[in-house]
Amino acid sequence: MSEILKRLFITNWPRKLVALFTAVFVWFLVNQTITITRTIPDVPIRIINLPQDKTVVGLLPNGLLNKRISITLTGSKSSVRDLHPGDLEVVINANDHKESWIAAIDKRNLVSLNQDLDLRTAITEVAANDIYIKLSKLITEEIPIMITKPIGDPPKGFQFLDIWPKYLSQKVSGPEEQVRALKERGLEVTFNLNRITETELETLYQRQGKKEEVTYKIPDTWKKVALPFNDNVLEGINDPRADLLRIDFLKQELIPLEGELPITIFFPLKHSTTINPQTYSLATNEIIEKKNGLKRLTVPLYVQDVSRLFLEVVRDNLLLIVVAEPSNVQKDLRWAVEFIDEKALEDAFVKASLRDVEEKYAEEESFTKYSERTARYRFRDYLRNLVLYTKKGEPLNLDAKLTANTITITQVP
Repeated sequence: MSEILKRLFITNWPRKLVALFTAVFVWFLVNQTITITRTIPDVPIRIINLPQDKTVVGLLPNGLLNKRISITLTGSKSSVRDLHPGDLEVVINANDHKESWIAAIDKRNLVSLNQDLDLRTAITEVAANDIYIKLSKLITEEIPIMITKPIGDPPKGFQFLDIWPKYLSQKVSGPEEQVRALKERGLEVTFNLNRITETELETLYQRQGKKEEVTYKIPDTWKKVALPFNDNVLEGINDPRADLLRIDFLKQELIPLEGELPITIFFPLKHSTTINPQTYSLATNEIIEKKNGLKRLTVPLYVQDVSRLFLEVVRDNLLLIVVAEPSNVQKDLRWAVEFIDEKALEDAFVKASLRDVEEKYAEEESFTKYSERTARYRFRDYLRNLVLYTKKGEPLNLDAKLTANTITITQVP
């Protein structure tokens, strides 16, 4: 075996070494001189030297068009076979063009992004379809943005109240026809409540003085808008008012009413011949008490889905009303909680709500106006949402009936 290896590698070794080098050289030479043709898809197109007052329809902020082309290259096999779309770029010079034009693509338009590729020696021919370049006037406009109602669910134990500001604007530059069209229809931004955690709101609740209304400032990373003619690339909202973006939540917890609730009977006129204050009176019992000539419900009561401030404003103007109707009309008498002098209560609530806002945002006139408008809307929402609860957290359930010359009210367990 050793004799065979000796004859193979040692005998006449200079001649064999020269033969090896010659074979490698010939292989290299042949490989470099072989040319192939290959089509490279999705090659990016860059526009350069645009006039300051012009732009190209479909031009992205990075200087590339929002479309790509396929190019056919002829060149050395070793260079062409391993090319990728990311290795090349088609560059179109807009210098001296005042109107739209059709750009012919040849080797002069091709730029290598691969430092190991020398296009002058590696590529002999470039073929591609002509590209229509639509030149347009470059304009800048304020595009209205509507902040829509958030999607998703608020964290457990909290209720979505409102979002503000609801309207912003975005300063946008681009082709005249596209920017004008965008201004007409505007933009929309929608936030997702699922991105907010219960821990975040609980921390804010503690930090903000354990007030039921918790304000969540929207992070800057959320404040982005997609421009359709920029290939829906997200851009930061550049309206200064975006710094004020916030979502208000209501912490859902039982708040004690802290007081007795006055009760009165409403006698509809259409039944007054038989049912009236002279024929029926409200009976007192373990939950109905008469004091100072007024009857009141003595059950400990709680409310939810309203703020403590709202309750403080309306507490003394709450009244439980029972509607007295014949038994053939209503088996169990209907009852409801009413608010006496709603307009005065609304004004008082708004005034109380604005105290903190006016101190924090004294220089923001628009914020103060928003807060007044929002406070009025919120008051009416609280008005509609108010429900009485028992200590166990269950809705108050009263059974009101007409009996012999009396109206009796009992609590259903």
